Amino acid sequence: MPEVDNREAHLLHRAITEWQQQAVISEDQARQLKDSIKARTSDWQTIALYIFIASISCALMAFGSLVLDEKWIEIIRKKFSLTDGVIALLFGIITVVLCYQGWRRKRHEYGFSFNRELYWLLPVLSTGVTVVYLGKSLDYLGGNYGAFWLLATIIYGVLALTLESRLIWVATLIALIPAYVKLSYYITGDAAYFLGMNLPCRMAVLGALLVIAGAIMKNTKLYTPIKDLTYTGGWLLFLMSGWLISIFGNSGTWAEWQQVRQHQLLFWVFIFTAQCILTFIYSLQRKDPVVRDMAVIFFLLDLYTRYFEYLWDRTNKGLFFAILALSFWGLGRLIERRYVKK
Repeated sequence: MPEVDNREAHLLHRAITEWQQQAVISEDQARQLKDSIKARTSDWQTIALYIFIASISCALMAFGSLVLDEKWIEIIRKKFSLTDGVIALLFGIITVVLCYQGWRRKRHEYGFSFNRELYWLLPVLSTGVTVVYLGKSLDYLGGNYGAFWLLATIIYGVLALTLESRLIWVATLIALIPAYVKLSYYITGDAAYFLGMNLPCRMAVLGALLVIAGAIMKNTKLYTPIKDLTYTGGWLLFLMSGWLISIFGNSGTWAEWQQVRQHQLLFWVFIFTAQCILTFIYSLQRKDPVVRDMAVIFFLLDLYTRYFEYLWDRTNKGLFFAILALSFWGLGRLIERRYVKK
């Protein structure tokens, strides 16, 4: 389907919904038609995106200063003699109310809206407070913080799938990372290795699992952005972990890494380089421009990292930065050509 503006997309969504209600088309057909509608992005929408990103950043900073330091919550708790469990219950109720209000708004609005998506930040934050105070009331089950990160991940995941929210699914993926890390440390008693893997190696496994999950999701009827975010986020984590492994190898501690010679890490460097190249080839076969661009960026990052590790003291700095400038210019030109063709 050709790209349409937001007004046309809104009308198409309304028509598809009415056809579904009149049993002209099935629910699956309605979902497929809605997913095929592509709204044209204008300059004003891009500006709005940046404004909403700034708004989210400010909201997170406000949340950190007002809630994470717990001053105002502690004042309320002392004044009304509230326990941690009661505070968790109150914020849980707030989360339910916020989600219900958001669901009601979503029923009467069609298409993607930055404003509506930003609203989901409120239940994301209130859910976080709920889980934190629930953990405090249970003494985090003897220091098992990973269990409560996992609980937050499950809650976010259920909400994202139910409400079809991009932002809540991003919160799900973000919460999954510390849940995975904390649980692995808890199981090993804070040991440096889990199943013989240091932290970057464990993160690479998680990234690979997310890529597989995203690929499996693509054959399901889930909300399309959720499938795309999982797949893309998995590749990003997988490649980033590979880059960290190429620097630290499988060293478990900082002191252990400092004892490692540079030539001993060449094995991991070759693996990461092969990872970037194979990812690039895979993306070309799948015609996936996002994964392709990530593979190119991390391959360049690989080259620059190796320069700083092995050649920084042996080559001319001006020559290095000239090469750096040319490579970034070439990358920018490649991206520009891609968007001009569109």
